[in-house]
Amino acid sequence: MNSAIPTSTLTPEVRLERPVIRVVQEHDWAINTPNGLYARFGRRCVDAALLTVCLPFALAPAVFIATINAFVTGSVRKIFYSQERVGLRGRIFRIYKFRTMRDVLESDIQSWSSGQDRKRVTWFGRFLRSSHLDELPQLINVAKGDMSFIGPRPEMVEIEEWAAEAVPGFVTRLSIRPGITGFAQITQGYTARDEEAYQHKLDLCLSYNESLSFAVDISILWHTASWMLRGKGWQWQEDNGRLAKTARALSTHEHSIELSEPVAPLPSQGGTTSTAAERLQR
Repeated sequence: MNSAIPTSTLTPEVRLERPVIRVVQEHDWAINTPNGLYARFGRRCVDAALLTVCLPFALAPAVFIATINAFVTGSVRKIFYSQERVGLRGRIFRIYKFRTMRDVLESDIQSWSSGQDRKRVTWFGRFLRSSHLDELPQLINVAKGDMSFIGPRPEMVEIEEWAAEAVPGFVTRLSIRPGITGFAQITQGYTARDEEAYQHKLDLCLSYNESLSFAVDISILWHTASWMLRGKGWQWQEDNGRLAKTARALSTHEHSIELSEPVAPLPSQGGTTSTAAERLQR
């Protein structure tokens, strides 16, 4: 077992090759797992096709980014960054990224909780985050089956456990494989430790689950590519930008999102999409 995994988060019976966080032990995944041919098989076919297309084109920029990152961080050992995240049905896996932050003495969760993450980002890290190119190494995670191209962004173990307590039903996001990009990511952006923001993130993820289809995934990929080309990837809710206005407009947890350049709405398969609170009361 990986010694980096906090023992407080695992029960003895699940300390195996793929440990699972404690907060999901009693969850009934069948209730929230999307059904249908595309949900069961199509997503992995899309992942395989995209991997085949993307890997040859990703090699050259990856080498270029790694070279610059070596100079920026001052060490070839700091080109990449890996961290334990929570994936499908609460399984813990290691995610890979290009390093974008300077080292600090405090832990990742302490830095995130204190809101210091933005101050740690290097000048090159800002470019990587804005273009989403820091996520390129996650093609390895997709190839390993830990992630898909599209799905809910995987959280750190400590953040997932905090959100599970702060937001009822938050673990239902884990009913599908996490993604490099997703509906919540291109709509909401980065979030700090805020219960309302994480409630909204849950609503967006459940809306995606209910509307899961090939057309929806193509729409998300299209908007992700648009954000990458325009350098709109790294935005925060508390900034006075488009995402800040979006977050305020969605404080009532409605799914109708008004943007200056709107993200394509997710088509509901069963009429009007209900809120997370309504779903949890059923």
